[in-house]
Amino acid sequence: MDIEKIRQWLEITNEYRKSDFWSSVLSEKAPKEFFSRVNRHEPRYDVYRNQTTVCLLIELPGIRLDQISLNLILNKQISIKTKVNPPISNELAIMQQRHYGDIELEIDLPEPTDAHLLTVQYQDGLLYIHYPRQIQNININP
Repeated sequence: MDIEKIRQWLEITNEYRKSDFWSSVLSEKAPKEFFSRVNRHEPRYDVYRNQTTVCLLIELPGIRLDQISLNLILNKQISIKTKVNPPISNELAIMQQRHYGDIELEIDLPEPTDAHLLTVQYQDGLLYIHYPRQIQNININP
């Protein structure tokens, strides 16, 4: 499929329509740019919250705990940096689907916290980060 031919076709169809919807959509982002963002190699993670606790669960398979760097940014974002090294030399690889190299991930927290309140555990390639919610009751005077 030739994207330039599609653009020409859309220009012709736009002559008969008052809206230039398709040309504005196609001029926004090229497909390669879109898919490069979709295929970034970032770890998958889940965020949970109950009445008392916020919990993050991040997949970091094949990484040792001493290879993980954590930072709390402005009390509302967790920054995770690590590097995935191949367990076997790349020279012997026939096919590789796993990502190797530097990984940087920033996760927006649903509620702000302080670094001293974070509890971090790492087990079986899963990084658990949890902290208590800071909920304060407000008394209403009658």
